[in-house]
Amino acid sequence: MTPAETATTAHRPLVEPAVAAGLLWVGSRLTMLALFFSVELTVWWDVYYYFTKVTNLPQAGLSGTLLEYPTPVVWLLQLPFLLGGGDQTAYVAVFMVMMGLLDAGLTVWLWRRGAGSHAAAYYWMVFTFLVGPLLYTRFDLIPSVLAAAALLLAVRIPAVSGGLVAIGAAIKLWPALLVAGLIGDRRRRPALWVGFGVTGVALVAASLLLGGWDRLISPLAWQGQRGLQIESVWATPAMVNVLAHPARYVIQISQYQAYEVFGPGVASMLTVASVATLVGGLAILALGARAWVSRGYDVHTGALVMTAVVAVMIITNKTFSPQYLVWLGGPLAVLVLTRGDRPRGSDRSLLVLGLVLALLTQLIYPGFYGWITEAGPGTGRTLMTLVLALRNIGMLAFTVVAFGRAWSALGSTAGRPAPGEHAELSDGA
Repeated sequence: MTPAETATTAHRPLVEPAVAAGLLWVGSRLTMLALFFSVELTVWWDVYYYFTKVTNLPQAGLSGTLLEYPTPVVWLLQLPFLLGGGDQTAYVAVFMVMMGLLDAGLTVWLWRRGAGSHAAAYYWMVFTFLVGPLLYTRFDLIPSVLAAAALLLAVRIPAVSGGLVAIGAAIKLWPALLVAGLIGDRRRRPALWVGFGVTGVALVAASLLLGGWDRLISPLAWQGQRGLQIESVWATPAMVNVLAHPARYVIQISQYQAYEVFGPGVASMLTVASVATLVGGLAILALGARAWVSRGYDVHTGALVMTAVVAVMIITNKTFSPQYLVWLGGPLAVLVLTRGDRPRGSDRSLLVLGLVLALLTQLIYPGFYGWITEAGPGTGRTLMTLVLALRNIGMLAFTVVAFGRAWSALGSTAGRPAPGEHAELSDGA
């Protein structure tokens, strides 16, 4: 062996990076499955709920099925039913495999786009692992992956990017606002709007034709009628007060399939939440307007805008289901991917806080949810209520930082030509 060959061998890693990443992905996902089948089995309830609703679809009709979700969700949830032959166990398995394929697909995409750094793929793997098995038993992974894909395709295929945002909106409504993160290049805006508009109109038309007007707007009506979910930011004062005055409050599952709190001050906090939703909407519009008047920004800034939009949507809502945290994963992973030569600490607070929030959320649900919802006064309820309060305070801090970073990043290009001859939404990868 020549000296050159010896030196090459000496510097060769024991395990190829792609193999190591693959082993990490498989190992972390097997751990999630182990948690699922042992201490977190309750997270499969929603999949069973989907199965039950889809099974009863012929009797209830589209106008009476899964009214809390946009009409296309019913079509989506029929797919595992068809592939599973109508069997309940097969439905759960097929649903989880579908989510696993989405997870794996984005991991590989981030890895291949890493251009020498695979930090984004690793961040995605760690973030989703900290979310836990819930990742595979809700369909909130879909809008998160669609958001990441829209960012990754914004430069090369803006029409497809816009279409992906429209599909996300057809699943969860709120992703329509993520278009604010894609309008950084004026030359590509027409294609973006065509993709967004054509896809959106087609999905709305199909929903209206097959389900009718009442079914089209049913998710909005459903959301408007809901009470104060115990995990929401606005329920925090009531939940902390439960520790001091447990007899004054009732925590129970409502007709909206969520645990809600009832008692003194709750009506006021619902009003505050409604005002916060309005203020949050105005803040998102202001961020979108700032993006619109800019002469160009890159995908990194677009990811910051998307992160801020998602965070505002979460904290202003009177509900905060644990799966909402999944929405942040896609934009945060793209944030890592596109940071380029920016100072390494510029996004660190957001990225670290995102991981902490994911872990705390899994501890709350499904980890020790019963301590909050069913246990009486005692150490368990006190501890987990404080964890819940800490998570919500952390989410508020995350939102402030994300919005401030996005606003500042847009200001650095607003009213000025971007580097180069034209405004360019560069992917930075």
